[in-house]
Amino acid sequence: MRKFRSNWSQGDRERYQERSDSYRERAGTSYLSRERWTHQEVVTSPLPKPVATSSLMASSVDFKTYVDQACRAAEEFVNIYYETMDKRRRALTRLYLDKATLIWNGNVVSGLDALNNFFDALPSSEFQVNMLDCQPVHEQATQSQTTVLVVTSGTVKFDGNKQHYFNQNFLLTAQSTPNNTVWKIASDCFRFQDWAST
Repeated sequence: MRKFRSNWSQGDRERYQERSDSYRERAGTSYLSRERWTHQEVVTSPLPKPVATSSLMASSVDFKTYVDQACRAAEEFVNIYYETMDKRRRALTRLYLDKATLIWNGNVVSGLDALNNFFDALPSSEFQVNMLDCQPVHEQATQSQTTVLVVTSGTVKFDGNKQHYFNQNFLLTAQSTPNNTVWKIASDCFRFQDWAST
């Protein structure tokens, strides 16, 4: 599992630690069979269906559950994405939708064939994620498609190059079946964050 450095507030660190502890506690249970990655895919249990209710308390509990599940999927996704990028790059496009778009430092790459060619041309890498944030995207903005915005930042060193700070934003979309949910990248925006020295 990737280590996240402590740019987080105390509350963020505590929530992350609680989730990490919870994951480790459930390692011997059926949790692993429900929420896992297979063939470089992020697979989780089915997402709850939104329930129409007039109770503000019930709707906030349902939304909290939805946010927690989205955050778990995002954390798992980040671990899989960067490990695959560093160690199994040929499998990376399995995480993308067929018509996904990548914007890499302002250069647009669309479609799986173009993505494969682009990733093959990159030198080997070592990513270190320092920050992760995520939130569900409101269904009105995504035509009722379950979508999560994932934001990461950290450092990367490509073979033969100096280390760079980076920021990366993903839009993950859920491909749901009755038994599970597979998360795929619909949009990916990567940008180096190095400041020019004066």
